[in-house]
Amino acid sequence: MNTRSLYFRLILWYSALVILVSLAFGAYTYHGVQSRLYSELEQTFTRRAHQIADNILVHVHEKSPAEIASQIRSVYSPAANNRFIRILKSDHSILYVSMKPKDGLFDPSAIAIPESFDAANKIEMLPGNISMLIVNVPVTEAGELFLIEMGAPTDEFEKTLHGLVVTLLSGLPFMILIVSAGGYLLVRRSLKPVENIRATAEQITFGNLSNRLPVVATGDALEHLSVTLNQMLARLEDAYQQVSRFSADASHELRTPLTIMRGELESMTQRESGLPESLRERIGSVLEETERLSHITESLFTISRLDAGEAKAELITFDLADLVKTTTEQMSLLVEEKSIVLTVNAQQHILVKGDPARLKQVVVNLLDNAIKYTPDNGRIAISVSSTEHKAVLSFIDNGIGIPVDALPHIFERFYRADKVRSREQGGAGLGLSIVRAICQAHGGTVEIESTENKGTVCRVILPLAEEV
Repeated sequence: MNTRSLYFRLILWYSALVILVSLAFGAYTYHGVQSRLYSELEQTFTRRAHQIADNILVHVHEKSPAEIASQIRSVYSPAANNRFIRILKSDHSILYVSMKPKDGLFDPSAIAIPESFDAANKIEMLPGNISMLIVNVPVTEAGELFLIEMGAPTDEFEKTLHGLVVTLLSGLPFMILIVSAGGYLLVRRSLKPVENIRATAEQITFGNLSNRLPVVATGDALEHLSVTLNQMLARLEDAYQQVSRFSADASHELRTPLTIMRGELESMTQRESGLPESLRERIGSVLEETERLSHITESLFTISRLDAGEAKAELITFDLADLVKTTTEQMSLLVEEKSIVLTVNAQQHILVKGDPARLKQVVVNLLDNAIKYTPDNGRIAISVSSTEHKAVLSFIDNGIGIPVDALPHIFERFYRADKVRSREQGGAGLGLSIVRAICQAHGGTVEIESTENKGTVCRVILPLAEEV
């Protein structure tokens, strides 16, 4: 996955946030359980200390220490329950102290006697790294102050808390996996409208500017973005239609005066036999420019008709390979003039649906370019093949190539990579624009790869027709 993508960052932030919240909740749960366990034990010890005072120390002066010890052992069994009980008199002498527990975990005699008889809860460390929770409860019976100490090792609580930590940490990897998967599905579902907008926008070209992006009724920035982009597309469509209409109208209006000018100039050179030679040359130069301007006008008119959808008017199914072989044979004289080696590899029955005249214009333009820019004794290879429901028409030459900085602009109208050379060879920078317009009108594309001083590869890709 691309770590810089929006998907990855959203999933990462979502997962990190959920994990941090879970860890914080786990820590809160741990401390809550710990506090609850200690608090309940302290309350239990305090309650039992008062029970000892009320039930055993009552009339304490009438009872012997042995009798008191017997009553405590019979009711609370501190040794059997791993509990510590000690009763101190007001002079800090010991009235009763419990025996070692059966497991010998701690020694009651190792627990220090407190200096004061204040109520207190404390954790005391004993030899062997034994941690004891001790609760001191001062009571007064028969006019005398006593301190009852109740205690227990904290290892049971620590085991419980350790089990809780293990449980939380054991579930963490599964939680991360579930959160990441859930985050991925959530982000993917949330960004699906954006992907739909992107996919639709990718399909919009100058040939289908009337299409619009889907508007998701979310009431947020996404809906506003879709509406704004659709408004922009509407403005682009209006501007493009205005430019197309201007180009079509201008080229159409120029055809008649250019035809008249060419006719008049030709008439002058034919009828006026007494014209000076210098004037004839100047008229001939103007006539050449008129011819070039007529060619540009016709090219613009062709592009305007293609933009208007003329190529889709009458579509028939035909063999592209036959069209290529026939067209190359008709242009063989141009190849022979430069002694270029031309090879044609055209498979049979490459059926496409379209306008044969327009697609022939594609072959003529691309082959003419290859011939113009391939030196004498060069090589041009043409092939027609099919792959993945597409027809592929390729032109490969070892000509002068196209500069790297010119490749992104070669399909632009009136763009010429080598303006001086193109002008000398009669180019107006519209041939490849016409090729692209014809290909797009047929639902296809045209691609060009070139290395300067090594050659050029041009591929026309068209959808195959369904065989009946």
